[in-house]
Amino acid sequence: MKKNLTLIFALTLLLGGCVQTHKEIKPYVNFLKKQNTTAKDYVLSLFENYDIVILCERDHRDITQYNLILDIMRDQYFIDNVGVVFTEIGEPELNPKLNNFLQNPHLTELEINEQLLYFQRNADFPLWEKSNFSYFIKGIYDINKEITEKKLKMYPTDIWHIEGQPTLEKVRDLWFTKVEHRDSLMADNFIERFDELKQKNPRQKALVIQNYRHAFRIHAYNADGEKIDNNVGKFLFDKYPNRVANVMINSAGNGEIGANNDITFTTIQNGKWDASFQKANKYNIGFNFKGSPFGNDSFDYWAFENNFTYTDMFTGFVFYQPIEKFEIAVGVSGLMDDGWLEKFYDRINLFFQVLERPLLDNKNDLMPYNDIRISNVEDLDGIKSQIQKWLK
Repeated sequence: MKKNLTLIFALTLLLGGCVQTHKEIKPYVNFLKKQNTTAKDYVLSLFENYDIVILCERDHRDITQYNLILDIMRDQYFIDNVGVVFTEIGEPELNPKLNNFLQNPHLTELEINEQLLYFQRNADFPLWEKSNFSYFIKGIYDINKEITEKKLKMYPTDIWHIEGQPTLEKVRDLWFTKVEHRDSLMADNFIERFDELKQKNPRQKALVIQNYRHAFRIHAYNADGEKIDNNVGKFLFDKYPNRVANVMINSAGNGEIGANNDITFTTIQNGKWDASFQKANKYNIGFNFKGSPFGNDSFDYWAFENNFTYTDMFTGFVFYQPIEKFEIAVGVSGLMDDGWLEKFYDRINLFFQVLERPLLDNKNDLMPYNDIRISNVEDLDGIKSQIQKWLK
């Protein structure tokens, strides 16, 4: 009898815990069931009230988010009313060659591939090995081939350009002068070009893609009020008051970004958000943070303790594809060909010297980047377990 009572008591605790867990996500699920605006349509709707919409890109390597962005740009409303995209990745020096390429529908397949390699190889210093840059450029090129007028344009804003042959002195100057002011310089690059476009067309609007904290509405402060980083988003909100919106794309990263831009994957709110979308069966949706239970949650999208909510940091949120469907893509076909293996090897070791890091011993360690490799996010099983604990 005592054993039976113990078993009944244990089951009661277990079932009670399950009820409590479901109770915690119930407001989120109920909210989601009332939302029917797709991620694409939500972003497009923001242009009705704002001149500038910033998308907070998840891990650079995820290709699926670029399918969403290209779908947004393919829409006739975007073509007619926006027409331009500004990216964190890539140098302004790539223009005008980049837009000449994007607006030339008569190139052969060989010429297209040669151009894409050129842009990928010059996107960053010392090396941009992630597939997203050339993938995105090719996507815009394909859209433009179907457009006879108002062709789409792209303007990179990053600051890693080195004129001429890289030297230790040039790399040291880049790292110790520009990097500290990177966000303000990227914002300046945007402002200069956007204001120029605005003079020609007073109704000009722009889509902006910035990764992680660069898209935040405010600069990065910790709970003690100490500034951690300046952010592009804050500069643009200040420059264009009431004309900027920023949107977070659902992510698997918690903001713990290492020196190699590797991300320690986890889930937002310890899996509660992802569980809510799964429970509501909503995998392509967008909404404002203000007025939603999601917006009231503490801002846990960076590794520092802080006193902000998601409404403080973003205008809205889009959920596009669950984490298990993210496609982490690294490498570009032919990236290391034509002598570029040696060039990247030299560039990286110059960079490592400046950072006082161990040099790369073998240039062939770079060969895996010579072709595209697609995988799931790291520790997917651990991420799934974080989500499932809310659904048991």
